[in-house]
Amino acid sequence: MLRHTVSPAGILILSMLLVACPRRAVELGKDGAPRSAEDLLKRVEFAEAQITSLNGDAKLFVDSPQGKGAVDLFLAVAPPASLHIEQLDFFGRPQAVMMTDGHAFGLFQDGRFLRGTATPQNLARLLPIVIPPGELAAVLLGRAPRMPYETLEMRFDDRSQRFVLTLRQGAATQKLEVQPPSYRVVHSEAQGFDAYALTFGDLTEQNGVTLPKSVTLEAASSKTKLELTLKSVTLNEAPDESMFVPEAPPDVPVEELN
Repeated sequence: MLRHTVSPAGILILSMLLVACPRRAVELGKDGAPRSAEDLLKRVEFAEAQITSLNGDAKLFVDSPQGKGAVDLFLAVAPPASLHIEQLDFFGRPQAVMMTDGHAFGLFQDGRFLRGTATPQNLARLLPIVIPPGELAAVLLGRAPRMPYETLEMRFDDRSQRFVLTLRQGAATQKLEVQPPSYRVVHSEAQGFDAYALTFGDLTEQNGVTLPKSVTLEAASSKTKLELTLKSVTLNEAPDESMFVPEAPPDVPVEELN
C-alpha cells in the first residue's frame, strides 16, 4: 500500500497559501459600514419596519417540560400587538383559534370560548410561553424585542462576519448579532435578567424585503424551546381587522376570564 506523506517544507508552503487566501469581502450595503452603534441600531429598526403584516401557514415544534411535538398553524400578525393564530389538525381544520388586538383576548377551544384581557398568562393557554402580545407579534414578524438601555456598543466579529450590538442598562445586557447587508438581527441573547434567547434563520428576500423564515425561542428558566418555520406567507397586505376581534362563534358558551 502506498502512503502519501507531506514534507515539513510542503506543510509550510500549504500554511502560507491558506494564510494568503483572501477572505471574501463583507457586503455592507449601499451606505457602507455603520458609522456608530446608533447608526447600526437605526439600520436594524429600518429593516424590521419593512414588514407591516404577515399571514400564512407555519409549522411549530415545541420542546417543554409538558412534552414535545409539532403542530401546523395559520398565522395573521400586525403590529403593534394584533394576533390571530389557528392550530390545525392533520386535515388543515382549526382545532383552536386565538385572537387578540393587544387588549382583549379570545380563545375558541374544546367547544367553548374563553374571553378576557390579553395578558401573557392568557396567551400561554395556546402557546407554552409566557410573553406579552406585543412581543409575540414582534417575534412573529421577525423582530427582536429590545430592553431599555443606557448605553450602546458596536463591534464587528470577523469570525461570524456580523456586527454585534450590545445594549446595557446597569448590570443587564442584551447582545444582538446583526447580519449585513440586510441588517437583520439573527441572534438575540440577554444577561443579568430573566429573558428568552432568539435565533432568526433562513433570511429570504420576498417582495423586496428580507424576512427570516425561521425563528427559535429558548426560555431557559422554563426549559422551553419553540421552533417556528414559516411555509407559505403573504407580506404587507392590509389585514382583516375582524380577525383580531375576540368574538365567540354563534351558540358557543362563553367563559369570562379574570
